[in-house]
Amino acid sequence: MATNAPLQGPEEASVRAPYAKSRDTRARILAAALAEASESGFHKTSVARITARAGVAVGNLHYHFGSRKGLLRELMGSLVSDLVSRIDVLETDDGADFFERQRANMLAYLDYLRANPAHIRLADEIKLHEPELYRRAVSSWIERLEARIRAGIAHGSLRAMDDAEVTAQAHFLLGARQFLEQMIESENGGPGLDDEAVVDAYLALVRDGLAQRREQDHEASDEPHS
Repeated sequence: MATNAPLQGPEEASVRAPYAKSRDTRARILAAALAEASESGFHKTSVARITARAGVAVGNLHYHFGSRKGLLRELMGSLVSDLVSRIDVLETDDGADFFERQRANMLAYLDYLRANPAHIRLADEIKLHEPELYRRAVSSWIERLEARIRAGIAHGSLRAMDDAEVTAQAHFLLGARQFLEQMIESENGGPGLDDEAVVDAYLALVRDGLAQRREQDHEASDEPHS
């Protein structure tokens, strides 16, 4: 029977087979580490438990990741890459309203947290055990948020700001992610809050603030619309 598979010689096949096996081993170790982190925390589990769960020898973990810390960094990096890929899909329209983009991003982040419950625990462990890595991750997110704010200013959905305020507002927006993480943790397996209602309430706070509107604002809102 004819097939569409490309022909390959024995030397090429011998090179590809070990590569595929090595890649599979690496993926199995990462999956096992993520499962252990979800259940008991990465630093509460042992290398032996991770490799036993992955069905590989301990030496494979050291070969692929160098150390336990190397595995933690790789694991967190893979989760962040997954999150960034989800968000990048939403970042294709630079002309979109800032608040629409922020809403879509926050809802995507909530979906990501529910799909990856170990992320919060791993982020806390990296903050404690790998503070420099954590600071670099924060700096990367701040840069992304600053770019989003500047795009919002250019679009006209945000007021003009100087560089100092842009950076400050980026930090405030990053704080919203920590709020979402705490919300997910506080649910503790119980019925969750409505994600869209939570995000919309937060965006109303960002858009309008908590202060009572000035008298002229009230008057403007009472004027009949043409």
